[in-house]
Amino acid sequence: MRALNPTARDLRRINRRTILQAIHAENSISRLELGQRTGLSIGTVTNVVAELLLEGIVLESGFEASEGGRRRAILTLNLQYGYLLGGEIGETDVIVELFDLTLKKIGEIRQSLEHGEPSQVIEYVVSGVKSLLTSSRIAPEKILGLGLGVPGIIEYTESGEVAAPAWNWAPVPLKAMLREHFAFPLHVENGSKMMAVAEMWSRSGPPPENMAVVNIGTGVSVGIISQGKLYRGATNSAGEWGHTVVVLDGRPCRCGRRGCLEAYIGAPGIIQRLREIDHDSPFLQPGDEIQTLSLLIAADRQGNDLARQIMRETFRYLGAGIANLVNLFNPQRIVLGGWLGLLIGEYMLPELQQIIAQYSLPQPLKAAHLVISQLKRDSVSMGAASLVLENFFVNVGALNTSTWPTPAQ
Repeated sequence: MRALNPTARDLRRINRRTILQAIHAENSISRLELGQRTGLSIGTVTNVVAELLLEGIVLESGFEASEGGRRRAILTLNLQYGYLLGGEIGETDVIVELFDLTLKKIGEIRQSLEHGEPSQVIEYVVSGVKSLLTSSRIAPEKILGLGLGVPGIIEYTESGEVAAPAWNWAPVPLKAMLREHFAFPLHVENGSKMMAVAEMWSRSGPPPENMAVVNIGTGVSVGIISQGKLYRGATNSAGEWGHTVVVLDGRPCRCGRRGCLEAYIGAPGIIQRLREIDHDSPFLQPGDEIQTLSLLIAADRQGNDLARQIMRETFRYLGAGIANLVNLFNPQRIVLGGWLGLLIGEYMLPELQQIIAQYSLPQPLKAAHLVISQLKRDSVSMGAASLVLENFFVNVGALNTSTWPTPAQ
């Protein structure tokens, strides 16, 4: 048989990917509808679907109602063909989650992170994956890949080097270290970028062409969607919004500079401000940022003067920072996320909108719609899992059959 030349092989892969993505998007669809949706000929659709059925990636799941003539078979993805792992290496914990091919979460493991040593991070990811596979009774060869969202700047190299100044990672070959434990495909990306990808995948209907997803917690950053695609910048370091300067020679920031936005709206900066005003405040919970900020915000809601002073100062800087995003990127939607962003947004959205309006230009402000993330704390993991799903589409279901140690029973 004559070998396929590269052009024909590429076209075949594109057709397979196009059809598989259409089936995924519609959940269930007939061959005729696939041709109409993709613009491919019925002959091409028939041949590709036959391949996908033979490989077990797609199933025939019944027939659509007929008003006469031959009934059409309905095609769906085989959700047991493979599974996706997505996780987040945050500054307070490590999360690993298991998803099916529709990005429906099956299970999760969360472990508090005592310190940011690479060895501990790797240990938590490996143990989390093993625990999930054991509890779900899913064989390792069914895993299509693992995506991880991490803080810091990621270099696109074979070793996947991560520069995380908050942990003094300068840089750490995280992907290479993970590859010693996992045989399936690995994807490492900035967590805020993964939040932005997850927001695109999660919303019904066409996603906004231009969107800013704000991630506020221990650190502060943003994921930018521009013209329907993730904006990375020249060196994949776009989105370090927390290190834009809002006060010349202002407060010290963890990055070693002064006046960064993160120093005013990130959890450590807010806690430091509280400590400066009242070193013995009952809101201070040493070693627990989430509890400290939860108490402070609860006190603000109850009318406590100190809490109100601290949080109103925080809101001013946050509103001005978001206004800068409005003026600079002209987004259609701004999504407020991250554990601290969710705490703030749940009760301060109207006041925050007023502050944003004070510092935004009227024309871009009209186009911008501020919302709170509905994905809660799953957003980074879901976005990371979507990288695995995209890779699956590109490779059209080529499972990695390499041996990986079976989790302990």
